[in-house]
Amino acid sequence: MTTIGLVQRKDDVGKTTIATNLAVTLQDRGYSPLLVDAGPQDPQQGTVRDWSAKSGSQAPETIGVDQPAVHEKLSSIEGFDIAIIDAVGKLKEMTVSAIKASDLTLVPVRPSAADPKGIGQVVDDIKAHQDLTKGRPDARFVISRATGSSKMGEQIQQIVNEAPFGRLDAGTNQRVAYARALGEGSSVHETGDKEAQSEIDAITDEIEQILRADEQ
Repeated sequence: MTTIGLVQRKDDVGKTTIATNLAVTLQDRGYSPLLVDAGPQDPQQGTVRDWSAKSGSQAPETIGVDQPAVHEKLSSIEGFDIAIIDAVGKLKEMTVSAIKASDLTLVPVRPSAADPKGIGQVVDDIKAHQDLTKGRPDARFVISRATGSSKMGEQIQQIVNEAPFGRLDAGTNQRVAYARALGEGSSVHETGDKEAQSEIDAITDEIEQILRADEQ
């Protein structure tokens, strides 16, 4: 089973939006995805488990892992092609566990992010594990929740430029369709927002290309 981990040391950066839409898109493409909600339930913030509960029987299989042992939990699970981890941002141990479990780690970054320290910390977490495992996991930044006038903050741009990995060409913009889909337990492919659908398809295309290249 191939594993994709979405990690950041800050919440509200679009991890859950990307995780749920990516899982649904991969399922539509014939994969058998497992969604992993890695972190304690937070009543103040929508989680993958909240989304799944609203989705019904058509949603990808979803599990919760409340302790920082995602890498151990996934090693014993069979029957899925791909796992997608949405790791809570506030717990360093959970972030590290998700990185350990991942073949590809995605780091969502908002262009106007006000927490460059947190982004730098997760880059350090990834690099530390790569140093121990001959470059694994592969990793990419993904621009999330951009607006038409968004420009990458100077400190964020410096971190992205100096990181030992690049970023996806595709990303998401701030769109009502994402919030609506997350709240309703659906994906943007069930909305009429063609631009949001195109963004998710482009992210999925790039991820498939990366994973195929990594297998060679």
